Amino acid sequence: MKKTLLFTLFAAAISFTSCNEDESLCTAPESSQQPEFVISRATFPEDDGSPVVPGNTLVENVARLLQNVDAYEAADTLGRANITPQQYAEIKAFADELVKGTEKQYDAFIKCYEWVSQNIKYGLSDNDPYAVFINRKAVCQGYANLLFIMLHSQGIPACVSNGFHSTIGGHAWNYVNCDGKWYVADPTNPWDGGPWSYRAFTSYSHLIPLSLDIVFYKEQGCWFDFNGGNFNLCKVTSEESAFTVPFSAAGYQVTSFNPTVPLPSSIKEIYIGKNIKSLGESLVGLSVNAPNLEYVNIDPANATFASYMGVVYRRNGSELDLLHIPLAMKCLELMPMEIIYKNTVYFHDGIEVLIVAPGTKRIEAWGVERCPNLKIAYVPEGVEIAENAFAEVHPDFQIVRGDFTNIPQVKE
Repeated sequence: MKKTLLFTLFAAAISFTSCNEDESLCTAPESSQQPEFVISRATFPEDDGSPVVPGNTLVENVARLLQNVDAYEAADTLGRANITPQQYAEIKAFADELVKGTEKQYDAFIKCYEWVSQNIKYGLSDNDPYAVFINRKAVCQGYANLLFIMLHSQGIPACVSNGFHSTIGGHAWNYVNCDGKWYVADPTNPWDGGPWSYRAFTSYSHLIPLSLDIVFYKEQGCWFDFNGGNFNLCKVTSEESAFTVPFSAAGYQVTSFNPTVPLPSSIKEIYIGKNIKSLGESLVGLSVNAPNLEYVNIDPANATFASYMGVVYRRNGSELDLLHIPLAMKCLELMPMEIIYKNTVYFHDGIEVLIVAPGTKRIEAWGVERCPNLKIAYVPEGVEIAENAFAEVHPDFQIVRGDFTNIPQVKE
């Protein structure tokens, strides 16, 4: 059932007071004075006028990004390939023999491409590159994984791309750089006419890329890739406690923040500007790779997301839907909502205190579930609380009734 929030946004950015370890996380106020909210340690990124990646299609977007990429640096790693050194060496030895006598990278590329296309049988199987090499069977992901490893072993920059084939559905293929030129290759479907020059958009327009397994750009502790159809910030090396997601990189707007590796443990707070349109499918980056993050602050000018007291909400017309509670948050204050539906807050190990806003009418069964460290919930007097509204919480959990709108958020 949909969790609908009242549209209540603060134009000002939010910061929080602090306390010592021996003080309680949230303390009931002695007066009606509202807490002061100011930006204390970081700001939202300024709009520097950079455009989004130009192009009428995702095919063209990727081509634009590839124009200026250092192919050898971008494709120098094995990406997400699951392969041992011994397995890699065996495939390399085979590829060495296969391309023996070729003088140009393109000729070696075609040798490997043709071998994979002609010798791998299509079918459900293990798609790790070595398993495909041994079993000679795979679906498209396995074809692309094996071709990538063979080319990598020959010093030919390449990567795996995931997206859609316009007539088939979900698909995987390769981008390959030979002698300084990029090509697009689909080893699963050689009859489609490839490989193609990456500039020949119409020839391979049926291959719609959503992600490429390479880093396009690195700048000041930030790594950028193409993920979910967006120019994405995928890795951060900054040791700051409060980190601002850049507005742009390499002359283009950064439109996604979906870290593919864990954020540095020092980062407790994130500031996101109006440029970010995606936080990744199912928020995998923030839900998996940000275990120490306590607060997310979003520019009120952002048209896709909003934040309140460090929690992320998705804009839904004139309403807001709860989207993400930072994994290390201890004191959670929800925006006003008429009904707290089942699983509004769930599977969160960090929360110790919950503040329910005035205006809430009911907390349904399992509205708050599996928060094992939740010890106290401040709930306004008029809120109806269903049986099992708070399920699988701390053994000493208690509900305190009253108007607690002035309880400040706290960070240690």
